[in-house]
Amino acid sequence: MQSQIVCHGCRNILLYPRGAPSVCCAVCHAVSSTAPSPGMDIAHLICGGCRTLLMYTRNATSVRCSCCDTVNLVRPVSSIAHLNCGQCQTVLMYPYGAPSVKCAICNFITNTGPTTQSQNVTVVVENPMTVDAKGKLVSNVVVGVTTGGKKY
Repeated sequence: MQSQIVCHGCRNILLYPRGAPSVCCAVCHAVSSTAPSPGMDIAHLICGGCRTLLMYTRNATSVRCSCCDTVNLVRPVSSIAHLNCGQCQTVLMYPYGAPSVKCAICNFITNTGPTTQSQNVTVVVENPMTVDAKGKLVSNVVVGVTTGGKKY
């Protein structure tokens, strides 16, 4: 299994085998320690401007891309989901609720499956008016709440 860090010399992403104490960058030859800094929980996002993979500390609210200078807003963790690509098994990130996600590596489209969160929907049914015993028109309205599940 491989891990990744950002090179301390040139800021490129370096892949290395898990358990290695350090890694040497093939571009600038800087040696970077693989030990995580205390309190530095790293997260990833794809730049909206140039599609570059960006790494940032998890408590950040925005990340500026060093390639195209785009400021990317960081989505709350609860609105991001993960799954493995159905073809190449790469871990994919996608906005929660999306019906499918396309892998950027092999272009395979993986269905995300049904969402576990259901939405409540208010249903109003207005039936034709009726006449009561005194001859007055009476409205016939029914209000209900459903979770939006399909009924067969």
